[in-house]
Amino acid sequence: MGKPIGYTIHLLRVGETSWDADSRIIGQTDLPMTQAGSDSVAKAVRNFHPTPPPSLILTSNEETAQRAAKLLASSPDTKIKSFDALANIGMGLWEGVLQSDLEDRCPSAYNQWKDTPERIAPPEGESLFDAQDRLVSIIIKALSKAKGTHPSVAVVLRPWAWALVRCWLKEQKIGDLWAQLNEPVQVESFELMKSQIDAYQRRAKASA
Repeated sequence: MGKPIGYTIHLLRVGETSWDADSRIIGQTDLPMTQAGSDSVAKAVRNFHPTPPPSLILTSNEETAQRAAKLLASSPDTKIKSFDALANIGMGLWEGVLQSDLEDRCPSAYNQWKDTPERIAPPEGESLFDAQDRLVSIIIKALSKAKGTHPSVAVVLRPWAWALVRCWLKEQKIGDLWAQLNEPVQVESFELMKSQIDAYQRRAKASA
């Protein structure tokens, strides 16, 4: 069996948690999905009918991601591989803070975060560029071990991580992240060619 020349990537965002519902900033705090969040994932999975189904699901070890991945794994032959490096973005000292409180206390930083999120990182948190590199690197590494000439692989992530990976798959700038987060919970499919991965790795090596 030859090496992959491309991949079909099925991307799913997990549903909301209580912090999302309250408009709190949530990074790597591991909270369960609300009922509404679980229902949104279940609906997305019901509307997902790929042929063939994904043979592999990549996700993090976070509770919400694990639950969503198990819902997506409709075939007993689908393997779920979990990686700590696919965790959501680290929000540092902003973790758990109400967005309205952050806007009141730090209006300049908050406005910049909303307008040009790629230019700011939360105190003691993670920059979007570093987070995207972390996420994409582990996905590429996992894809390199997939079998077949064009494997079907699903990726299940929490919102911020999902948005950064979606920006990469759509070849959009990180600054488009907020627009990504406004999208409904659904399973989206992308064609990712080996040449795109090679180009990303060359850019990463050049900027190292």
